Amino acid sequence: MNHPWFAVGTVMAILLTTPAAAGPRDATQPLSIAADVLPITELDWRVVNDTVMGGVSQSRVETSATVTFAGELSLEQNGGFASMRAQLPAGAFTDATALRLALRGDGRTYALTLRRADVPLRAGSYRLSMATEVGASELVIPLSAFRPASFGRPVMGAPALDSGLDQVDTIGVMLADKQPGPFELELLAMTVVKGAPHNVETRAALVESLQAAVAQGVPLYNGGDAEGCRDVYATALQAALDLPGVTPGERSIIEEALNGAASQRSEAGAWTLRQAIDSVVRAGG
Repeated sequence: MNHPWFAVGTVMAILLTTPAAAGPRDATQPLSIAADVLPITELDWRVVNDTVMGGVSQSRVETSATVTFAGELSLEQNGGFASMRAQLPAGAFTDATALRLALRGDGRTYALTLRRADVPLRAGSYRLSMATEVGASELVIPLSAFRPASFGRPVMGAPALDSGLDQVDTIGVMLADKQPGPFELELLAMTVVKGAPHNVETRAALVESLQAAVAQGVPLYNGGDAEGCRDVYATALQAALDLPGVTPGERSIIEEALNGAASQRSEAGAWTLRQAIDSVVRAGG
């Protein structure tokens, strides 16, 4: 699925350059500089390549005034990925809506990855495909576009990334475009774009409405009325789109589920919609 990129001019954010490297920072401590700027040169980046599964791809991270991820991708021995990741300062993504990147690319397509401490994804993360241009460019990426994946496959029913942004603790970049050869991506700066704080009361109303739909729909499905169950779920999810507690990421998941279920048989449609409900309910209030 191709996720939309936001034009740089549509999000109000100030892109600031990061300070020169001063060694790895204590990631358990809150940001000590401008709140929206990620200190990328101070993060303790480490590489994780396909060598963990027998591959031979190579990569390295070089930190100066910027962060450069470079190496050579190989498909030998069933390999084919190289990545770097780093633990984030506590609360770096709280109340965030987007991530603004300034980078110098090589024309290859990378995956930007984020992890939530409260959502274990085996060999996985929340990911978004990031096509780069040759040379310098600037991107603003909505956090609602990230999707959970495990072993490269979508994870259905997992909470949306932006339903627990205070739990985002790791950021990374992965290359797995099936194109062997050298690569180099330079991160010039990252800025977290902030939005409105989480509203607990409206969130609770959203979760309660969907839990009520499940309580009504499950007996229908178990009783052989998959169509009735599907309709109950669809009605509840459609109504949820009008509730203030839904996050942009959850809105996207709900809309995708409603569109998908519309072309499926009753049984499959009911499960598609239930997975969207679970995604919201598991995030809690």
